[in-house]
Amino acid sequence: MPGPIFLAGDDVTLRTVEREDLDFLQRHRNDPEIRRRMPRVHPQNREQVEEAFEGYMSDESGVNLVVAVDGDPVGFVSLFDVQHDSGRARLAAWFAPTAQGQGYGTDAAELLVDYAFGERRLHKLVAGALATNDPSRGLLESLGFTQEGRQSDHYFVRGEYVDRVVYGLLETDWKNTT
Repeated sequence: MPGPIFLAGDDVTLRTVEREDLDFLQRHRNDPEIRRRMPRVHPQNREQVEEAFEGYMSDESGVNLVVAVDGDPVGFVSLFDVQHDSGRARLAAWFAPTAQGQGYGTDAAELLVDYAFGERRLHKLVAGALATNDPSRGLLESLGFTQEGRQSDHYFVRGEYVDRVVYGLLETDWKNTT
């Protein structure tokens, strides 16, 4: 049975991660199409995904949610590295290849940003993307994130060094765009 809905948008729902989602998570975290846009180079077996589920996915300091469309999982979103003293957290997301380019990422990210600023009372969100990951960079920029820096040759992905682009979004900027 899938987890309960935590946030609902126009096209997607964000729900808690449950043990039944581990097959979906393992399959897609290992998917070459997803990994090519992320600095994930190591395969993850079921035991490792279960450890992540028992560890950071269940840690109350962050927020890890499955993105679902009509009840079926299509992606994963996360608020992590929450720094309450500074009012800051990092945002990350990935989507199954069949769900990419359909607006689900925008809907899911908007929900999570609203939650971060509205319910968690955070002041700033930070996100990173490979310089070669145009879809992620476009999503962040469409939400109002601004490029705050670039880390040269930060990751080694698919045989080459790739820059990491760092983005930030302040609560005041989000309020001015919504």
